[in-house]
Amino acid sequence: MSFWKNVWSGTKKGAQAIGRGIGFAYQKGSENTHYLLPVLNGVVGDKLAESGHSRAIQMSFRLDGMDVATTDPRLRATVERGANVLIFVHGLMADEVLWQEHAPGKPGFAPRLAEAAGLTALYVRYNSGLHVSENGRALSNLIQSFVDQYSPGSIDIVAHSMGGLVSRSAGYYAGVQDQNWTSKLRRVVLLGVPNDGSYLEKLGHLTTTILKTIWTIPTRIIGDIANQRSNGIKDLRWGFLVDEDWKAAGAEGLLSVKRTDVPPIENVTYYVVVGTLTKDDQSPVNLYFGDGLVGRRSATGEVFRRAQAGAEEDQQDFLVFRVFAGLGHVALIMNEDVYEYVKGVLVGE
Repeated sequence: MSFWKNVWSGTKKGAQAIGRGIGFAYQKGSENTHYLLPVLNGVVGDKLAESGHSRAIQMSFRLDGMDVATTDPRLRATVERGANVLIFVHGLMADEVLWQEHAPGKPGFAPRLAEAAGLTALYVRYNSGLHVSENGRALSNLIQSFVDQYSPGSIDIVAHSMGGLVSRSAGYYAGVQDQNWTSKLRRVVLLGVPNDGSYLEKLGHLTTTILKTIWTIPTRIIGDIANQRSNGIKDLRWGFLVDEDWKAAGAEGLLSVKRTDVPPIENVTYYVVVGTLTKDDQSPVNLYFGDGLVGRRSATGEVFRRAQAGAEEDQQDFLVFRVFAGLGHVALIMNEDVYEYVKGVLVGE
């Protein structure tokens, strides 16, 4: 198959994956109207937060469908002091329910993983329309507050998509803010995370830039409207993790945008899980299209590849890459083979 046929095949599969994702979101929205709020926040959550709107989601742990503070008696009744906890961090326009159930009556990854590994599950919900760095700082503060209150034995994190960027940003801000919760962190599982950015957002940015450049009123209006997508979505373009990156003068550039290196946290093991739309794991198309939303090369992340390459041969087990060929972006948090893999990671198999 020629290169261009590969590109066309990847584009087609990517579009189909997006369609399935939209269809799934619609179905879940019909079954559970609460999904409308995470979607709204993903699209315009930054504007909601700026205006102080009551619909702006606040970073919080969730219990029984409600926000709970770390000092809340309901959380104290659920989490024992000194427990080993497993924190789940959702992606763009999602919330904790996808971790809890894949469909009505069908348990999701989280309760099954927590039970199998003997860990206490904690669910985070956040406004995915905010900058990743804003959510990262808030997540670091939330986990630190939890550590101060409960002194957990250990912390593991399982994150999907944007949630992986937020989790990595939280680790960065723990260092900046001199917080010690990362000393409890053992393992981080990253499922379909756009560590080097999303090709779809890069394409969206290119499109809006062109539309705003063309000197006709209709195209400029369309370009301005398209450019109103949330700060969180825009951060996905390059995988920005810190404030300085999106504040930089060249952050809106089309090429060679600089990012702050956020390396793996010392003494933490990272499991980087990648999906690909085609069964041919070696297909060059998978480098770019990957699971339909995140390219394989982006999911593995330059900073991770560089860290592994720079480590001594007997010290490379802090970073594990795993590819699941034929799985799309949403399937990474629903597929039984992925579940078994993550379970093996958590129980030490």
